[in-house]
Amino acid sequence: MDPRTLTQRADELAGESRWADLLHLLDGLPESERVASRQVAYRLGEALYHLGRMEPLSVHASRFELAARRERDVSGIMGALNLKGIAAFELGRPDEARGVFDKLMALAEAEQDHDMLARATLNLGALANLQGDPATALSLYQLALPLFHKLGQIRGLSQTHQSLAMSYRDLEQFSEAEDEYQKAVRLGLGFGYTPIVAMAVIGRAEVLVLRRDPEGALGLLEWGLQLARQLGDPITEGTGLRVRALARAALRERTDARSDLVGALDLARSTGNALLEAEALRDLGRLNAAAGDAIAAQESLGEAIEAFRRLGSEHAVAHLERELESLGHGPPAA
Repeated sequence: MDPRTLTQRADELAGESRWADLLHLLDGLPESERVASRQVAYRLGEALYHLGRMEPLSVHASRFELAARRERDVSGIMGALNLKGIAAFELGRPDEARGVFDKLMALAEAEQDHDMLARATLNLGALANLQGDPATALSLYQLALPLFHKLGQIRGLSQTHQSLAMSYRDLEQFSEAEDEYQKAVRLGLGFGYTPIVAMAVIGRAEVLVLRRDPEGALGLLEWGLQLARQLGDPITEGTGLRVRALARAALRERTDARSDLVGALDLARSTGNALLEAEALRDLGRLNAAAGDAIAAQESLGEAIEAFRRLGSEHAVAHLERELESLGHGPPAA
């Protein structure tokens, strides 16, 4: 295929969120052609991310970066760094991710590239939220919003509202969280960006569970899961299964809840998504504790503690260690 035609086709498929078709188009290219064009290399990275292929994304991003540095293509280097940091974040390597995003931010500031500066700011906010500092995350997201507004970047705006919602959720400011999720849904629907709609619908369902409305959550979850499956997005599907398990557990449907959590764990492990794995293990431990199975609860909570520790989420580790102690089995001695 002619390079210009290939780029145009890749852009079309990405615009329609047809990630499996995009991967099919680009993954069969010779390695040199995958990274020869900045646009093609970035689109391939997007497809790998949305399809939950994090290890291949990490490898591809490193090769993309090397090719861009050989060509002294600064925009290509920034695109590669963004993909590389995202892969490290999803694979549970927070220190590596922070180092990459810091480099990206410095380069974007030097080049006055507001798009990449906004992305780096957004991703550093996600790291802060992961590591138990939602207040810092909120301040970073508030810096990213005007940058995306100035650029007219609707996808970036919708992603930022989604991220704001998660931080408000973690601060237990549930009304603000619901408002931000609804903004993300409206932007996603208006722009035709289905991935953010799926994520925000599932996120809002989790807030409803936390607000003790599991029945309302289940209605939203059917929509969110349907969208995730249509997109072939295993991470969002796994998150939906995890949240549906919370709703079902609240309704004392423990067998169905356990089945959902096993499904979420399978998807987390098959994609290498470290955060989903940690959250599913935590929720499985709590489900087992509620069912009176202390031994199974201790096992799952112990695995969750180690998973969150690898993510650098010491606040989550401390909280789960207290839960484990309440079951009569403290953390192992060093």
